[in-house]
Amino acid sequence: RYLVVVDDLWDTSAWDVINQLFPKGSQGSRIITTTQIEYVALACCSDDPEQVFEMNPLDDDHSRKLFFDRLFGSESNCPEELKQVSSQIVEICGGLPLATVSIASLLANQPSISVDLLTHIHDSLVSCLSSNSTSERTRQVLNLSYHRLPHYLKTCLLQLGMYSEGSIIFKHDLVRQWVAEGFLAASEGQNMEQVAGMYFDQLVDRRFIQPVSINFNNEVVSCTVHAVVHDLIVQKSAEENFTVVVDYNQKNLTLSHKVRRLSLQLGDTKYAKIPANIRKSQVRSLGVFGLSECMPCIGEFKLVRVLNLHLSGHHNGDQDLSIDLSRVSEL
Repeated sequence: RYLVVVDDLWDTSAWDVINQLFPKGSQGSRIITTTQIEYVALACCSDDPEQVFEMNPLDDDHSRKLFFDRLFGSESNCPEELKQVSSQIVEICGGLPLATVSIASLLANQPSISVDLLTHIHDSLVSCLSSNSTSERTRQVLNLSYHRLPHYLKTCLLQLGMYSEGSIIFKHDLVRQWVAEGFLAASEGQNMEQVAGMYFDQLVDRRFIQPVSINFNNEVVSCTVHAVVHDLIVQKSAEENFTVVVDYNQKNLTLSHKVRRLSLQLGDTKYAKIPANIRKSQVRSLGVFGLSECMPCIGEFKLVRVLNLHLSGHHNGDQDLSIDLSRVSEL
């Protein structure tokens, strides 16, 4: 007897494969699937619409609470002259939680909040929210928030594209990468890791990064990125040729030969190789996520400044298999 949740299905063929794996019986087992696509939901329920539960947006009361609590602490703290346009912004967000809290966080990080600022954000939302798809509308709101980030925060956020969707990322790893990459707009005498930590906190505060674990001092120790935010990061990285990702779970790879930051997301693929058209001599930042036996030769990346290795499978029974990093000294 089992209860299984299969999250975020995108096509019926995947369900056809998954469905065959579970034993059939009358023991009261259940499989719950989630999807953003209606026909996939129907396929998972043998085309029985009564078995499909459609997630509804937040109602007006909960939407307003989410927005006003984030921006003003509570709706009662909102100045009277700002209430009308604030309510209009909540309405435009359409009950989508991530869109609502993203816009509220964008506004909360402004030096001051005025009717003119709220009206400008309202008009920007009206012009950009052209889709009926909930995920697309959320993506468009996040895109608006992204474009209003300071340049240094945009750069730091795009670095998260080095990680695969759903990764758990430690804060101290991330801030050290930002320091090594030279992303910081720090003044002379400032502690670089402290400045990077402030950038991290700002991205958390703006809801681009989601905390996963928090220590007893209420400090974020590790984080992740919402799937829609990760999609935005991947899109912006591709547009700016900021990061090149080699993902062996994707069939079609469109790669630039000019690569400064290379992320090898090899999964459990054995004998994976870097595409031949990538010039290793140009890579400044290298991330490798996969089996240790697929680890490329470090010596070929002469100008790498950041080396981020997440390797698995370097155990053969009780025996540890060595990973050769001796050529790091030759970089």
